[in-house]
Amino acid sequence: MSDERRPVSVSGAGTIAGGSYTRVSISGAGKVNGDIYAEEMSMSGAGSVNGRCEVVRLTVSGTGKFSQQVIADEMKVSGVDKVDGRVAAKELKCSGTFRAGDSISSEYIKVSGMLNVDGDVEAEIFRASGGFTIRGLLSADRIEIHPGGRCRAEEIGGEHIEVRRYGSKDHVTLLDSLLRTLGNAWRGEVEAKLIEGDEIYLENTHADIVRGKAIQIGPDCKIGRVEYSESLTVHDSSEVGEQAKT
Repeated sequence: MSDERRPVSVSGAGTIAGGSYTRVSISGAGKVNGDIYAEEMSMSGAGSVNGRCEVVRLTVSGTGKFSQQVIADEMKVSGVDKVDGRVAAKELKCSGTFRAGDSISSEYIKVSGMLNVDGDVEAEIFRASGGFTIRGLLSADRIEIHPGGRCRAEEIGGEHIEVRRYGSKDHVTLLDSLLRTLGNAWRGEVEAKLIEGDEIYLENTHADIVRGKAIQIGPDCKIGRVEYSESLTVHDSSEVGEQAKT
């Protein structure tokens, strides 16, 4: 591998050799063969990387496919992206469709599109206003979900977990009020076998078990069992099978 770092781009159809670059740009149909290291990589066409990808900033606004691990400081997906290996990104923003065949670890994750993960998702802060399917554990210090579709995880765990159907309790907009009035016009919901945290507030949630210190079960929830150590409130429109103070 040469020590010289240079930019490279594909605007039609072409192949890029693995190596170290300042910038990689694919606006046509481009393929990278081998491991790649870059300060910046953007895919606005159809791009694929057959190797390990390590970049500072990764942007996929077209179609991207990565066969191995992806490591990035900033990763933005507004198109369609698939990573077969593990993803490690300090900041991950998904407003398109993103599928990960392994686990994701990050400091900050924001999902306003659709996220599909075959493994676990671990973050310090996880915010979602779109939809997601996580076949393992969703774990973060702070989890905020405003479901814009079906949001499903095997388990959800964190210090502070908040699921709200109509947006922030402190900033209720006209649209939020309209959705509240229409009721069924907004069908987003959260599903999990286990939800566990210190402080938990839930709306539109179906779970087998909810476990924590201070728990508030808001409207339109269906919970099999709630285990709490400090406090519990349950909205009249919600169903809780069992309640146990531990």
